[in-house]
Amino acid sequence: MSEIQHFAFKSEYPNLSLRLVTEVEIYDVSQSPQKMKARALWDTGAMLSAITPEIAQSLNLVPFNRVKVNGINNTSMADMVKVSIKLPNLVEVKNSNVTVCNLVRDVDLLIGMDIIQLGDFSISNGAGKTLFTFAMPPFEDKIDLYERSVKAN
Repeated sequence: MSEIQHFAFKSEYPNLSLRLVTEVEIYDVSQSPQKMKARALWDTGAMLSAITPEIAQSLNLVPFNRVKVNGINNTSMADMVKVSIKLPNLVEVKNSNVTVCNLVRDVDLLIGMDIIQLGDFSISNGAGKTLFTFAMPPFEDKIDLYERSVKAN
């Protein structure tokens, strides 16, 4: 039996979903007790995570750098700030460098590959419902749908 403890969550949607959104908590990395609940969109197409200017302002975050951000239709400069994020599996990703950008409606945080790569990320769409799961740290044995398909056929 593995001595590594894994922390996971699952989010099941009643139908097929085009968006994977979960609730998280965002903290200032200083010793400030201030934290905020936020709606997070999980985005495998994003290299870096991002928060809205409203979240940055509410937490009184101070930028430590400016970086070039490539969007779908444009490139712009964005402030970089540090936050800690408590994910639905109760794991806290501390001192994350996130950009401050305008995001899609009803989303406060975009979780990019910088955080997703810290664990195992799975989406299943059987029976007309979307099941999204995430576990940290990643398991040694990888999920291999190709091999499962070969065995099933």
